Amino acid sequence: MTYGGFLLLNARSCACHFNDIHPLSGSSTSSPASNIIEMVCAHSAGASSTCHSKLIAYAVALAAGGAALGYLIGWKLGKKRARHNHVHKLSADKVVDTVDLEDVGEKMAFCRCWKSHKFPLCDGSHNKHNNCTGDNLGPLIVKGKTPSTQ
Repeated sequence: MTYGGFLLLNARSCACHFNDIHPLSGSSTSSPASNIIEMVCAHSAGASSTCHSKLIAYAVALAAGGAALGYLIGWKLGKKRARHNHVHKLSADKVVDTVDLEDVGEKMAFCRCWKSHKFPLCDGSHNKHNNCTGDNLGPLIVKGKTPSTQ
């Protein structure tokens, strides 16, 4: 609820006090416009003001509740965004893949973005991610030893 909504709620809960409004001066011969300026709520001043106390209590409760809710939502969303791997071997504590150098051949590209469907090999899935986010993620390219000519 907004601040204006709380003011409206407060005004409705204090409707019983509107009958207690009286002019400051004892004269009743003044114009209605001047009576509006001189009228004061008997319950608006002093420590016995329940309307203003309720409004302050509502505002403090709303601020505290909003801060707590915002913190919890940010904490939950932060945990979800921190994870990069959303598909491969989620039950494992740590994902480790081993490739022999003899299997590499001339050149092999390995995925670093966790979006490849052929993980641990790169299939170019990072290109779509880079276009959407403006990131510059790319694969790890491993080159095998080439036989040297003597």
